[in-house]
Amino acid sequence: MTQFILNLLGARVDAAGDIAGMRLAFQGGVSGFWFFFFAITLGGLAWWTYHRLPVSLDTRKRWILFSLRLGFLLALALLLLRPVLAFTVEGSVRRALLVLVDGSASMGIRDPRTANEDRQRAAIAAGELEPGDTNSIASATVTGRARLEVARNVLQNEKLDLLTQLSERFDVLPFSFGADLTSLPRGLAATNDNQPAIQDFVWIDRLKSAGKNTAIGEAMREVVNRKRGQPLAGVILITDGANNAGLSPREAALQLQQENVPLYIYGVGVTSPRDIIVTNLSSPEVAFVEDEVLINVRVRAQGLKGAKSKVYLKIDGVKQDEKEIIFGDNEEQIIGLRFLPKKEGEFEIEAGVEAREDETESGNNWLTRRIRVVDKRIQVLLVEETPRWEYRYLHAMLSRDRRIDLKTVLYEGDPSITHGEESTFLERFPPNRDELFSYDLVILGDIDPRRLSRVQMANLTEFVSRFGGAFVMVAGKRHAPNKFRRTPIEDLLPVEFNATIGDGTGEVTADKPIHLELTTAGRRSTMLQFSDQAGENIRQWKNLPPVYWVARVLRAKPGAEVLLVDPNPVKASRFGPMPVVAVQQYGLGQSMFVGTDNTWRWRRNVGDEYYYTFWGQIIQRLSLSHMLGGSRRSQISLNQTHYTSGERARVFARLYRAGFEPVTDSSVKAFHQPRESDGSFRTELTLRPVPDQPGLYRGDFIAPAAGEYEFGVDLDPDETKRFYVSDSTMELGDTAMNESVLREMAELSGGRFFREETLHELPAAISAKTEKIRSPMEVELWSSPLYFLLILVLVTVEWTMRKLAYLK
Repeated sequence: MTQFILNLLGARVDAAGDIAGMRLAFQGGVSGFWFFFFAITLGGLAWWTYHRLPVSLDTRKRWILFSLRLGFLLALALLLLRPVLAFTVEGSVRRALLVLVDGSASMGIRDPRTANEDRQRAAIAAGELEPGDTNSIASATVTGRARLEVARNVLQNEKLDLLTQLSERFDVLPFSFGADLTSLPRGLAATNDNQPAIQDFVWIDRLKSAGKNTAIGEAMREVVNRKRGQPLAGVILITDGANNAGLSPREAALQLQQENVPLYIYGVGVTSPRDIIVTNLSSPEVAFVEDEVLINVRVRAQGLKGAKSKVYLKIDGVKQDEKEIIFGDNEEQIIGLRFLPKKEGEFEIEAGVEAREDETESGNNWLTRRIRVVDKRIQVLLVEETPRWEYRYLHAMLSRDRRIDLKTVLYEGDPSITHGEESTFLERFPPNRDELFSYDLVILGDIDPRRLSRVQMANLTEFVSRFGGAFVMVAGKRHAPNKFRRTPIEDLLPVEFNATIGDGTGEVTADKPIHLELTTAGRRSTMLQFSDQAGENIRQWKNLPPVYWVARVLRAKPGAEVLLVDPNPVKASRFGPMPVVAVQQYGLGQSMFVGTDNTWRWRRNVGDEYYYTFWGQIIQRLSLSHMLGGSRRSQISLNQTHYTSGERARVFARLYRAGFEPVTDSSVKAFHQPRESDGSFRTELTLRPVPDQPGLYRGDFIAPAAGEYEFGVDLDPDETKRFYVSDSTMELGDTAMNESVLREMAELSGGRFFREETLHELPAAISAKTEKIRSPMEVELWSSPLYFLLILVLVTVEWTMRKLAYLK
């Protein structure tokens, strides 16, 4: 009867639904006062109409006719208020159960399963042992199966019968994930009893282990967002717990807990596999012929404590060096290997550890990089006024470095040192452009600006800005940098200073220790790396002996990078701590300011270790671009030359037009493509200008598939930068099943963690309670069939009674 009345009202409610509430509302916009006034008026009109009827009419019939007339008029008047019936419908729904299967490369690992309990788990998954049977001895035939194959066995196991049981109570929605989430087809073949058979879950055969990265947290968040608003029974997550991208899995589990979506996690894999992992290979991008190259290899082992092996280094497949390693308890070790380049060219470096027979995965035992070997020397010009301490140690270091061809101008040195064919000393600063431009780097010490003419200064700025040379000023107590105000050298420097001319540097005392601090840019800079481990590098910088003097400057120029600062708040300005070492791109070249002449003090107790590393890296990084021919109108620099597939790469391009005016376009089109390609595999991207640095553009892109590539810009397509891409090994960086994290995720979300021996309890663990949902529904009563039927009944009954009483 309720359903019949609802149909008369024009409401369509599912048969499974119930009316949980109802209220009357009005949407006509007429106030209650005017409706009441109108109703009184209509009542009076109806009473007056029947009051005028003949006295012979029975009083009871008179009141009945009056009531019918009044009801009809009020029903018409009620249309002005547009009455609406608002229902709350409560119904039972079938909940969705989301199944997330890890499809990343780590799921393709074939675990040896040397322990009997691990073989038992694989046998339970394959149906060779009864669920929960941990007493039987599993056969060796189950060892070496890929993790995803084990997961497929579980899903297709008729003894466990997981999917059939779950499909009877929930809508099972399958997904796979790696770096991205993919929905899987749900097709089922029909059977005679109209029930799904286990072999008909076609999506199981679509599962693959191919993804280079795993983003468990992102997959969990996205799958729930896709089904937001739909009642969920929970999420079944099938994974080995490897995660190397996106949102933290723990954070995602907490989000699911807040949304009352429990996680039921099936952990696949072995918790203590035997495996050797080469996690990183650190090598310079450029090396010099006959100059020994150090390659740092970072190695970690699992389940092999106390075992021995050898770390090898190969150049183009030929072994160059090897060292024995004794593995610790999952500890990472750094092994230094060396080789001596005999010829110039580009070579492939391979470093790794020979695979063991009992290893879980051998694909993570080695890494490769590319290195360029050049048979040139860096041409350095060192200019100083007097042989101060900083000059003595720097000159000695540069003179002994086989990579460097040094020429020196020492204004207050003995004139005889410039005599002789083998002398490296010059009598004066190069007077013409051609002689100056033959150098790659000019180091200007604490000299009197009057030693240089305006033309020589202009030549120096042109050497850097238009020809890609490098410039370093090493500050001093007598002249540099403040006496260079209002000279072309001031424009060249990456810092601003505000002392008046003639005041020297303003502060010449050197009795208070100053511990310089790395900035964020300094920690990233390859010029200031004492260790390839970030934490160790910061520790070594903190432990350096203090300096006792720094030049007072105001701030770094816009666009310059500050690498070292004086942390003393007294010397700070509103722009931050006072810069001590800063670098900037100046036209096609680079300029650096070293605001102390005390770096020689870093030799205390350690000799040349830090001093030579600091200056050697600065000189090489600044001068390589000019030495290798990077002095054209277009200069392209990538944040590194070797990437793994899928890694984000950042690129900067310094662009000038034919007359060396900086490009000022709002955007620049760029591209990358395989080397020696015909352009068919060209990928385009847009570079955007860097604020306050005319001609400098930046952008980023995702490293493509493994191979050798070149990057260029459409404005100057002949000038390209080469880079290399290798397959990602991040997925294989930790081959153990991460049980602790998976258990924590399940507990945080209010779910449960399972291994093969407990999987038969999964269907019962997922609550099958009926989920009630409430939804609002409005029915416009004034336009419903029932309302018009009521009006029709009132007027019909009145008309019939009037006819029977012989009234007009």
